[in-house]
Amino acid sequence: MEPSNSLNHFTDIIQSPTDHRSYAMVTLANGLRCTLVHDPKAELCTAALAVAAGHFQDPIDTQGLAHFLEHMLFLGTEKYPSATDYQNFIHQHGGHHNAWTGTEFSNYYFSCEHSAFDEALDRFARFFYQPTFNANWLAKEVHSIESEFQLKRKDELRRLYQVHKATANPAHPFAKFSVGNLSTLTQDGSTHGLAKHMRTFFDTWYRANRMTLVLAGSASLETLHNYAEQHFTAIAGGGPAVQAETQPLYLPEQLGIQLNVQPLKDARRLILAFALPGIDHDYPYKTTSFIAHVLGYEGPGSLFAELHRRNLINSLSAGGGISGSNFKDFNLNMQLTDEGLQDTDTVIEHVFAAIRQVQQQGLEDWRYQERQVAIANAFRFQEPARTADLAPQLAINMHHYQPRDLIFGDYRMERLNTDKAHELLNLMTPERVRVTHIHRQVAVNDYEPIYGTNYRVTALSDAQQQRWQTPAVGNMRLPKANPYLQPLQAPLPLLATASAIPEYHHVSQGCRLWLLQDPDFRAPKAHIYCQFTLPQATASARHYACARLWCELMIDRLNEALYDAEMAGLHFNVYPQHYGITLHLSGYSNGIAALACEILQHFLVTEFRSERWHDLHQKLQSNWQSALANKPLNLLFARLNVLLQPHMYALSDLAAAVAEVTPESFADWQNDLFQQAEVKLFAHGDLTWQRVSPLLQQLTSNFPLMANLQAGVPPTRDFAELKRSGRLLERGHIETRHHDHAALLVLQGASCDVMEQTVLLLLNQFIQPHLFSQLRTHEQLGYLVGSTYMPIEQRPHVLLYVQSNQYDAQHLSARIDVFMQGFTEQLLVLADEELEAIQRALVRQLREPDTNLRLRSQRLWSAISQEQVVFDRLEQMAQLLESHTTSFFAEKMLTKLSDQSRQGFITAKPKEL
Repeated sequence: MEPSNSLNHFTDIIQSPTDHRSYAMVTLANGLRCTLVHDPKAELCTAALAVAAGHFQDPIDTQGLAHFLEHMLFLGTEKYPSATDYQNFIHQHGGHHNAWTGTEFSNYYFSCEHSAFDEALDRFARFFYQPTFNANWLAKEVHSIESEFQLKRKDELRRLYQVHKATANPAHPFAKFSVGNLSTLTQDGSTHGLAKHMRTFFDTWYRANRMTLVLAGSASLETLHNYAEQHFTAIAGGGPAVQAETQPLYLPEQLGIQLNVQPLKDARRLILAFALPGIDHDYPYKTTSFIAHVLGYEGPGSLFAELHRRNLINSLSAGGGISGSNFKDFNLNMQLTDEGLQDTDTVIEHVFAAIRQVQQQGLEDWRYQERQVAIANAFRFQEPARTADLAPQLAINMHHYQPRDLIFGDYRMERLNTDKAHELLNLMTPERVRVTHIHRQVAVNDYEPIYGTNYRVTALSDAQQQRWQTPAVGNMRLPKANPYLQPLQAPLPLLATASAIPEYHHVSQGCRLWLLQDPDFRAPKAHIYCQFTLPQATASARHYACARLWCELMIDRLNEALYDAEMAGLHFNVYPQHYGITLHLSGYSNGIAALACEILQHFLVTEFRSERWHDLHQKLQSNWQSALANKPLNLLFARLNVLLQPHMYALSDLAAAVAEVTPESFADWQNDLFQQAEVKLFAHGDLTWQRVSPLLQQLTSNFPLMANLQAGVPPTRDFAELKRSGRLLERGHIETRHHDHAALLVLQGASCDVMEQTVLLLLNQFIQPHLFSQLRTHEQLGYLVGSTYMPIEQRPHVLLYVQSNQYDAQHLSARIDVFMQGFTEQLLVLADEELEAIQRALVRQLREPDTNLRLRSQRLWSAISQEQVVFDRLEQMAQLLESHTTSFFAEKMLTKLSDQSRQGFITAKPKEL
């Protein structure tokens, strides 16, 4: 079908050379602006709609209304009145859906199979012109909002965010409570009048001229255009024009202040926030980003390096902070050491000295041009995002960028806007700063009632203002030219022997290599994974605690020296796992092997500064001790890994173990760390044997490698044995410092067999929407309800979970049990109705091609890092799904659900004080 001749396509959209998609923009008759994305490789079709309405538009007496409306839109339309119709349809057709409500925008999106896209759009589009706002669901969803609020009451970021709101201009909409709860959405618990408020909000703001739409998939641009016209022209237009806020974010007395905030967990953080005007129109120049780059530089001689050398801070980031249509907070966010906590005025003096130095000496074209080169490299060799992930971002970009900059707007850096830079730096002064101290011992005298946070606001003293107005010249030096940065060349020629499967090389005793010059993602990029099996890192909780401390110290030690490499696009991470320690490098291929060699040299010879050892040791101990305040479900997932995997240890055990580690005992442990080592290496991307051979030479020459260090260690523990031995009862039920309860039902496969994996993966896909519908939508047990498939060392598990602030763990377990009994009884009937479509969708998901180099590296590495290396496991599962009937799998699932020996609960409850 041809689109209407009255609507013209705009196609002059700047794309990366690696982007294979086609784009067009159209405007419908009702004013709805649409971007159409033809992606011949897309496995799913995607729609995203962003509306210029968020919590800033909430009525002052119904705060959280925009968020509540987001929830209600999913619960039925005139044509599809069932509250679960949309969710079930999307799930049954292999997709997913979500939404979020922000300050000035809300975003709705979904993906599904190509064949179902037209029907899915019919359901989705009606949210925006035909919602029922079913009165029967009002009270339930208010309680869902309340559950979400209660879930995050101890979230430190939300607590700080609400204090920020309480100390901003009350006339600015930022000051409103964005999430909403039972108190703000109802009158003494009554929902009377809420439906009217919601309808008024919807009719006012949810108008086509305030919306942007993205339709993406393998269909042609013409077909996508027709979908847009067919499904979305019914949305009413004529809404208020989108306008910037006019009230200032802060009143004069809210600047030049110190804000003390008491967190729940141990924290030592200092945030300097400078109030700037909105920066939307500066996007072609990225002036604040450039200033953040220079101030936040972490290489030798930098502000960070100087404060770090003095042991005043552990980390520094620049440029973050809230932003909106008429405001931008430019933040310098620092994690303090104990010494820094005692001398914050000196830390701040260094920051102001650095700001003045940037203003006087740092606004040079060559510095900006370095950023241009780095950003140009990133855009030219951009790794394509999945279309399903791209669409929601484009829907928001349409509100902020000119049409041709729909994609490029995030990368555009035209020139150094010196006048704008001086304007912004002139506003970064002591009289305009908001200094936030976050620590449990700060003085407080006020109380934020929504999240229960204690805080205090005081004006900065004259002495502080004077000291920071004329700061002593620090030892900070502006960055030198980046030696790693250069315009990138095309990738190496593809070898005739290149294939899609990594090539295995037995390099030497204890050293194995898998090498893949990628034939599809032809960019000068690569990933290198270097996995050391180290018994010294995993033998006990104390050994593992030392390994984690060693990784923290190593990253701390290398960050400054390798910051230029990071800025040039070469990244590294060092982390412990249950077999030892892994080094992962990613980025541009030309220098990645040399960087790996440099880092490995540090592995063998590095001595850590005493003050850094003590500070990071204290930080790690504190983090583990406070972990019981984390979300109960997170703790249960962590505890399950401890129960099922050898060489994994509970956070409470690690906290106790690290407390006993001294510098002397750590040094002894470090001396032995690499005395027994085995290496698995995976090199992938624009790499050949010649490029990785120096790395192999270093590994085999400098490390005492030996084979089969993990031989005989069982990959996972049997759940039935955990129950018989009493270990499940002893360690599977934990007490937390969180107010919520949680229950997690574990269904473990009998083996690592591919058929066993396939059955449990299918069971998870099948059971998921029924569990959510019953326990979340209908019973409202809690905000977090779901199921997930989790292979542990390829042993399959299905996990069903609920977290609740209203019901105890025993009740949650009982309700999951009742659900499981009902589901088992109905399984054959439900399978007859649903399983064929789910099976088909799962086959498609298993065969979904990798969309970029990073995802392919992760997938291949997950296979290589296992004891048994199998690259075609997903294809084997897809073939099993295709070659067996739904009745075959239904019977298999019934057998699994009936086998109680490998099922059981682990639970979390608040610790009694």
